[in-house]
Amino acid sequence: MHTPTRTRAMPWMLNPKRKPKPHGKDRRYNTRAWRKYRSAYLRRHPLCVACGDVAQMVDHIKPLRLNPELNFFSESNHQSMCHRCHNSKRGKESHTSINYDREHRENM
Repeated sequence: MHTPTRTRAMPWMLNPKRKPKPHGKDRRYNTRAWRKYRSAYLRRHPLCVACGDVAQMVDHIKPLRLNPELNFFSESNHQSMCHRCHNSKRGKESHTSINYDREHRENM
């Protein structure tokens, strides 16, 4: 006898008033301007700079949270990356940013 499989419902499917959470903490990623820019950038730079696979993400070379003076849309601070390479880079940045923040506060 076949038992129906249960699929996991997303929280906003269970409660129609609840909307999906925006991507990341920075709301600028959820704007129409960013989506248009990202799409155009990936058309011009379709390959991951790290491994050469097809890129799916536009990465800020210097993290904005550590360099708030940088322009969000500055093309000179962007690079195309695949998900795997971007996640690897973000993991390394998250570990170094803690040390950077601690050192920065101690030197103030």
